[in-house]
Amino acid sequence: MEEFNHLQKTISLGLKELLRGISSNLGILAINRAQEICYLNTPAQNMLDVSESILGEKIDDTVLADFWIEEKEKHTGGGQEVSFQSNVFWVTRSMLFGEGSLTMIFFSDVADFETITSELQEAQDLNNELSTLIESSADGLVVSDHNGILLKMNPAYETMIGVKADNFLGFPAEKLVAEGHLHNLVTRQVMRTKKAATIIQEIRGREILFTGTPVFDSDNNFIRVIANIRDLTELNSLSRKLHAIQEEAKIYRDELTRLKVESLKSKVIANSVEMLKVLDTSLRVAPMDATVLLLGESGVGKEVIAQLIYEFSKRFGKPFIKINCGALPPSLIETELFGYEEGAFTGAKRSGAPGVFEMASGGTLLLDEIGDLGLDLQVKLLRLLQAREVTRVGGKKPISIDVRLIASTNQDLEKMVNANRFRKDLFYRLNVIRIVVPPLRSHPADIPLLANHFVNYFAKKYNITRRISPDLMQALVEHEWPGNIRELENTIERLVILSPEESLDISLFTTNHQDQASAATLGPLKAALEETEKKLIVQTYNLLKSTRKAATALGIDQSTVVRKLKQYGYSHETPQ
Repeated sequence: MEEFNHLQKTISLGLKELLRGISSNLGILAINRAQEICYLNTPAQNMLDVSESILGEKIDDTVLADFWIEEKEKHTGGGQEVSFQSNVFWVTRSMLFGEGSLTMIFFSDVADFETITSELQEAQDLNNELSTLIESSADGLVVSDHNGILLKMNPAYETMIGVKADNFLGFPAEKLVAEGHLHNLVTRQVMRTKKAATIIQEIRGREILFTGTPVFDSDNNFIRVIANIRDLTELNSLSRKLHAIQEEAKIYRDELTRLKVESLKSKVIANSVEMLKVLDTSLRVAPMDATVLLLGESGVGKEVIAQLIYEFSKRFGKPFIKINCGALPPSLIETELFGYEEGAFTGAKRSGAPGVFEMASGGTLLLDEIGDLGLDLQVKLLRLLQAREVTRVGGKKPISIDVRLIASTNQDLEKMVNANRFRKDLFYRLNVIRIVVPPLRSHPADIPLLANHFVNYFAKKYNITRRISPDLMQALVEHEWPGNIRELENTIERLVILSPEESLDISLFTTNHQDQASAATLGPLKAALEETEKKLIVQTYNLLKSTRKAATALGIDQSTVVRKLKQYGYSHETPQ
């Protein structure tokens, strides 16, 4: 209709020149007062299967007579469907007055019309959903363009920072910070590095976590920065509000992943884009029985992901058996995997024994560190996976099994294949669904969540009160964590035990890592171990004021604590 109005206003410019500028996908047919065809564009020729040779002819004398008659009969002043030669078109008809009288017929393929209409509606719905999501999010959200100019700020951000969006939208972040209107924004750091960034600030007496993420277009041009903020002092309250919002937003397709993650908060602590992708993939493949290969450095949480896949699978409640292929000697791993029959070897049970594949039948089996399997066992494992049956060591009768296999390793299996240390056919058999769990250093936004979780867990375990200071939290976020989540957990437990104050200070963390870095200069190994042992026992005893509690915390006997304290000059005390 817009093109038609434009056509009416500019008819004096020349009919043919004007019509050439109208959409190349729109069929256009013009009939003059004498009912002669005076214009027929290329799309109309293609759709109606006619040529320009009919120009000047009366329409009733051409093959278009049926189209013309049917269109006139059905015309009601608006668009309607018209059938012509087994095709269906969406047709509109208008009269032009001016230099003569013309009947203009505009038409397009119904399928194209419906597709375009559907796509436009879907785009509009998605835009409305996104706007609703941003506005209703319990997290503060700020969107800036590639120059740092603030484009959108949701109500949660205004509340947390204490500002009004109307005073800042349309202004560059650099200027607002320089003039003192806003605190240091993570947006500026993302603009400089074009990488995700995380900072922690204390604003209005509250610890605020800022996470900035760059956005790139299809040509990899930097176009936006999305900044997310979260009040760590009210994390539990925010989690409940966020969960409530997500429950109300079940109809939104893009929120499905976050809703599923919310139900796993007691098992998986994650909110970064990187880990949410891992969780989304894990949850999508969990109901399927496909083999999963988990890859990632030691300590990243591969076993947690395997447990997650099991709990959301159709096999939940059935056996879930885990075995570390690198923890068993070669002489035992074959019988552990495949079982054995009576008399298979000296000392074998009379009745024989099933292997883990038999015990896990009907359920799920996790083969951890599968890269440590020898080539001979790789052959047997491949045969088992192909035939879905196992033959015990010393036996001849195959036993059918029904196992969902999850394999994990911190090794590069593809490099091992190229080095002939891992069978290519077994690798392809395992590599059905590959999930790479990223190292902790690649998703630092999760560190505050994990650190607070571990502090609460260990404080409850040892019946003490502990919290992380802002300076320590910043240090934890900036640390590389070569041991990943496992190292972070062990570090937090050590700080909780050794800290003499309720607030875990950065000095204890810094000193500990300096001690580790200078371990090589401490002298002979025996002396270094004795000094470390003394420091741990004395500090733990001074903190807990009980030899029994100190022994429990250190994982040693109470008698050992008493004896060592006497050795260190505490014999005048009365240990409890």
